[in-house]
Amino acid sequence: MPQNKSKGYGDMADRDDMLARVYAADGDPEKLIESYDRWASSYDRDLFAMGYRHPVVVAGTLARFAPNLDITVLDAGCGSGLLGEALSLLGYAEVVGIDLSEGMLEQAAAKTCYADLQQVMLGEDLEYEDGTFDAVVSAGVMTVGHAPPEALVELARVTRPGGHLVVAIVREAWESGFRNVAERLAADHKITPLYRTNHYVGLPGAPEAERVEARVHVMRRV
Repeated sequence: MPQNKSKGYGDMADRDDMLARVYAADGDPEKLIESYDRWASSYDRDLFAMGYRHPVVVAGTLARFAPNLDITVLDAGCGSGLLGEALSLLGYAEVVGIDLSEGMLEQAAAKTCYADLQQVMLGEDLEYEDGTFDAVVSAGVMTVGHAPPEALVELARVTRPGGHLVVAIVREAWESGFRNVAERLAADHKITPLYRTNHYVGLPGAPEAERVEARVHVMRRV
């Protein structure tokens, strides 16, 4: 009898269905929460099976520009904690995570790599003082139908002057709004763009429609 090669890594049809659901939510908060809560228990293995790249690229880029491991980092849209886990492995010990999905936050808490976790919707006002964090990172949430471009404004506000924002932004989301917000923040002397990676596909093993390109952008808070 042929072996089921997908065993232990989630069924491919289920993975594709879950991914399609989050994109079909089209930014509706209730639908996004429902979709991510439903996906939470199998999220990590499903994304690993699709070759998820954002966490390692973002974590590596932060380490290049902010090598001091004693800094306080905000993981915006932390999901199940894959980026927080990568940062912990690099030695960052003070990482705070925020996400809209309670189910995802439970998965993140189980990784024990966060100093604090809060249920927060990106795009809304954050309950942190100006300049609370030495760095802000984000992986996989600045994409179509997820965090709105204006979320960058609040993330910049809570970053201390001289601190860094290191965020993965999908090409389509960048062109349809994030670029304008980033350029406005730069013109208002709130941030200075420092660097961006080459384009890469965040989920190379996803269905073709979701196999989209992104870049990690580095901005310094002024």
